[in-house]
Amino acid sequence: MQIDEWLGRLRPGRSASPRARQALLGFALAAFVIMTIVAVVRFPDDLQIAPRWWLLAIVGIAGPLVTVSLNAAEFVQQGRLVGRRIAWRDAARVSVLGTAANLAPLPGSVIVRTAALTEDEVGAKRAAGTTATVGLAWLGAGAATAGALQPFAGRAWLGALLVPVGVGLLGLTLLLVRRAAPADGIGTLFGAIVAVEVGTVVVGAMRLTGIIYGLGLDVSTSQALGLTLAGIVASATGVFPAGLGIREGLIAAASPVLEVPVAVGVVAAAADRLAGLAMLAVLTTVLMRHQPSPPATSPPGSPG
Repeated sequence: MQIDEWLGRLRPGRSASPRARQALLGFALAAFVIMTIVAVVRFPDDLQIAPRWWLLAIVGIAGPLVTVSLNAAEFVQQGRLVGRRIAWRDAARVSVLGTAANLAPLPGSVIVRTAALTEDEVGAKRAAGTTATVGLAWLGAGAATAGALQPFAGRAWLGALLVPVGVGLLGLTLLLVRRAAPADGIGTLFGAIVAVEVGTVVVGAMRLTGIIYGLGLDVSTSQALGLTLAGIVASATGVFPAGLGIREGLIAAASPVLEVPVAVGVVAAAADRLAGLAMLAVLTTVLMRHQPSPPATSPPGSPG
């Protein structure tokens, strides 16, 4: 399926009016800008930023690329849920396009992935269900992974809260996989989905860690995972484009709980988002210019 065909399926349908969507996008962008500016202005005086530009450059380039690869691996698993084998290259295309579509004030990634999976033998409802399945696994992996490390940082109460939630979400994921996958492949498929989502969570934490270290500041693994979980919850809301504004707001709310200065959490989240957007622009441009050409067809009545 061509990229322009996927784009053709991104129709508002019964969603909000264009004016409402534009207003939502404007509000989200304003919230992001205001929170970022306030965080910079109120940055603690006792924390001196000493940028390591080489580290920021590596994280800003490698982080989004690895995330795209993991998102592609996730889409491959979605294909397995509906009995389709998806080549990694095609999965990467869907991953990039879905992330780009998420910038619109609608669940663009869900629409793109559903459109890419939907064929005559795969209904839209079943295809959309695979996105819900991996989404639950992502939330579950984030909660369980972040919660497992909190007791080692003196926040046992937070671990006792997050781990059961994570395990419960992963259990629900297993039930959904059992309903969709062949009986003889349930364990393997569920394990692959969980492995991909744990990897996505860890890479997200590494991106934040790298940015904070790149600014010359410190953060622990448990803190980075906690901030990452806040970002996952924001993305899962599907209200604002790509969780814009909500992600930064939830990270600001989670920072005191994780004993991270609020300004540090918000600045790191904003820098991570800007780096991701820059790489997304590059990848989208490359894919749009190198998408496969449709096969040539002869006009009716012309010789074969």
